[in-house]
Amino acid sequence: FRNDEMRLWTLDGEVLIASITSKLHLIGSGVVEGLAKAVELAEASYKGVVLWSPDDVFSAGANLESMMPVFMTQGSKGIKPVVKQLQDTMLRLRYAQVPVVAAMRGIALGGGCEIGLYCARRVAAMETYIGLVEVGVGLLPAGGGLTYVARRAAEMAAAGNANADLMKFATDGFTSAAMAKVGTSALESRKLGYLLWSDVVVPHKDELLFVALAQAKAMFDSGWRPPTKAVFPVAGRNAIATIKGQLANMRDGGFISAHDFHISTLIAEVVCGGDVDAGSLVTEEYLMTMERDRFCSLLDHPKTQERIMGMLQTGKPVRN
Repeated sequence: FRNDEMRLWTLDGEVLIASITSKLHLIGSGVVEGLAKAVELAEASYKGVVLWSPDDVFSAGANLESMMPVFMTQGSKGIKPVVKQLQDTMLRLRYAQVPVVAAMRGIALGGGCEIGLYCARRVAAMETYIGLVEVGVGLLPAGGGLTYVARRAAEMAAAGNANADLMKFATDGFTSAAMAKVGTSALESRKLGYLLWSDVVVPHKDELLFVALAQAKAMFDSGWRPPTKAVFPVAGRNAIATIKGQLANMRDGGFISAHDFHISTLIAEVVCGGDVDAGSLVTEEYLMTMERDRFCSLLDHPKTQERIMGMLQTGKPVRN
């Protein structure tokens, strides 16, 4: 299968390889279509899918430029279905009936990071820079990134067997997203929670595809099954209030701008599950709806529009 942004091919007839072909491997509608097609084909006749590209970029995130015409004509209302489609595709990757393995190297930022997070496993070269950096263009991660942070916090708290820790884990994840922290190596990305301990780190980038294919086959052959859809607890309104208090101090101390404060507050609301009691159980779809709504509200914000235009024109983040 091939379209303008994606190519699906195979080396051995066992595992499907999906390669993004767009510039900087930016995620547009073609990539979303290609990912859905890859899962569909693999479930029918392959052992798994490996997302791999032959150059040093996994994906630099969503293609903002391609969204501009839609935004100019229809506003954020026109963008909402596009974001929804991306989120649905992420869940399709996560709950695919065959293992989807992300072979990551170089930069995996924003949407590129989110694609990796929703795969069954990641195989990363040591030189991999992973992070949710949407704040730089005045937006928040809306491809399921914040939903992942919230779910991961619940899993970590459950593993530690103490619900009191849920807020700490949620706050750590919030900080990484709100400060656009990027892991400067695969090992640092592990500390930030973008790679798990079960993920494989490969010292040499040229071995990446080989190891990823081996992982996909091994997972399939050992009876791998996708996770079951489950509800999980969130930190709730008290955690949002605590985070907002810290943000207010940073804003008043001149460390962040008023717009940074606004974006960070929205990120906190999603990561903590909105205006609910601590420990309330939510679904991934519920949090993704929150991501979508807040993403679109930011698109309508003039300061965010300044940041996006600045990034498209100069390639550098605008501080406003």
